[in-house]
Amino acid sequence: MLKFNIIALAFSSAFAFNATECFDSSYEVEVTHKSFPFGLLTKTLGISKKGCEVTLSHNQWKYLNRKWVVDICRDPIHIKSADNSVEVFRKVGSCKTVKNPFCNQLTKLKKVIEDDGLIFAEGSKSELDSDHGKVYCSYILMQEYLSKSVVFNKGENYDYLLKKGSAVPEGTDSQFTVDPSSGKANF
Repeated sequence: MLKFNIIALAFSSAFAFNATECFDSSYEVEVTHKSFPFGLLTKTLGISKKGCEVTLSHNQWKYLNRKWVVDICRDPIHIKSADNSVEVFRKVGSCKTVKNPFCNQLTKLKKVIEDDGLIFAEGSKSELDSDHGKVYCSYILMQEYLSKSVVFNKGENYDYLLKKGSAVPEGTDSQFTVDPSSGKANF
């Protein structure tokens, strides 16, 4: 019985990915589902991850298109939004204490990933080869970068990100502050 449990545990964990594999991977995924009214229209979320750049495109009701580009390896923390022209939204402070255009974009981005990606993507979130795994990987990376100010670096180990109750290792967080009035970073 013990041998069976060990084999089952090893087999089940062989398909789970860790955060370092998530960060190192490149992929494209598209999640489509029927939408309002009465399932006649569709919503499509496309995610492309190449290196440090995560690009999300959202097509809602055929004519309402949005696109965000997030470079998770770049300081200062920011979101590029390309609805009509490219706009850059820099993080000024924690969105728990400050409400600004960056926080508004972050809220929209999270809502799109959660509502049109995580809920409708097929497969298992623990398998990076599945659509759900790719969406979940992108969600975790952007959550760490945009909400917790973790600036990623190639060659680093990020396995602690998917472990419950773990804290960010000291020195991983971005070491700069932003003046709220001017938006300038102090390194």
